[in-house]
Amino acid sequence: MRLIVALGALLVACAGTGSLLVSRSGQTDIGSSSPFPVGDVFEKTEWTRVEAALSKRGLGKATVVSGDRLQRNGRPFALVRATSRARGICFLPVRGTRPGPATCTADGHLASPLLVFGARDDWGGNRATFVVGVVRNSVVGVSMVDSRGYESGVALLPGPGGLWSFAGGYGSANLVVRARLASGRIVAERRVG
Repeated sequence: MRLIVALGALLVACAGTGSLLVSRSGQTDIGSSSPFPVGDVFEKTEWTRVEAALSKRGLGKATVVSGDRLQRNGRPFALVRATSRARGICFLPVRGTRPGPATCTADGHLASPLLVFGARDDWGGNRATFVVGVVRNSVVGVSMVDSRGYESGVALLPGPGGLWSFAGGYGSANLVVRARLASGRIVAERRVG
């Protein structure tokens, strides 16, 4: 029994040490890389259509910030980052191959701590919501709250420009997505679904 407790304590200590070694600083330069490679979300022909649609809107150098394929219809749902000479850096939700409205800033910094979009999905006959988004580097946690009040966190992955990206689904038609600081304070809350 003592051996099991000692091994458990050792594993916890190793995990804590590992988390200290992982930098959460917004100063990390990851360039144009993405934790969601285009090929994991879009097929080549789909991505070509997305790039053409973005080009018609004066946007280029597009990368997938977060996304996945919906279970309901197998189509991509993603948040894409693109550049514009006139508007700076833009984030757009893309449903299938159709880009939605652009949220742009001259410097790429978000006006709000949380930018999130949702899509209805279907998981084996149950209504669900899939979300894609980004948060400022000061945010340390993002969670989704369903209509019953159950809260579930989503993983934050390093995104472009020192932002954190996330994607995830929840078995509820309507969600509230919350962004929190290290103190636990909610700095942004958006309803999606």
